[in-house]
Amino acid sequence: MSEPEILLRGSRFDVIALDLPGRDGQSHRREFIQHPGAVVLLPLVDEDTVVMIENERPAVGETLLELPAGTRDPGEEVLVTAARELAEETGYQAGDLSVACEFYSAPGLGNELMHLVVAKDLTAGEQRLETTERIETKLMHRDQLLKLVQTCQIRDAKTLIGLQAFLFQKI
Repeated sequence: MSEPEILLRGSRFDVIALDLPGRDGQSHRREFIQHPGAVVLLPLVDEDTVVMIENERPAVGETLLELPAGTRDPGEEVLVTAARELAEETGYQAGDLSVACEFYSAPGLGNELMHLVVAKDLTAGEQRLETTERIETKLMHRDQLLKLVQTCQIRDAKTLIGLQAFLFQKI
């Protein structure tokens, strides 16, 4: 495998190319996203209520129901990112943050490692959205979320992973 060649430097991630050895003995170039990692939050108002967001996603041309999430700054600790993103996207501050699990968002496309962070002991505040973000918060009960998952109305993978942990594990 070759050293990565940076094809594009972006504000949140880079696109790299790698020359990979094939079973045929030839070298094959593949492009991947190189990402600093991210967090997805499971903000619990109580044991049955989650802070969700309706997030306008220009890349897919839809507004999606999601758990709050965000990209880590290079070298930033996971829980620091989690606290920052929770406050920015929802206005909530958490008295208790803990990592429940980690997972790759799309390992065929890149190396983005996501951390599911449970946020408890919440205090409401004002959102501090980035200028390009269009986000509305919604408090949703466990029963509502279960129905949305069962009827395939949640279309965001990181949110499905977080809700699976909430609905089917003891979080």
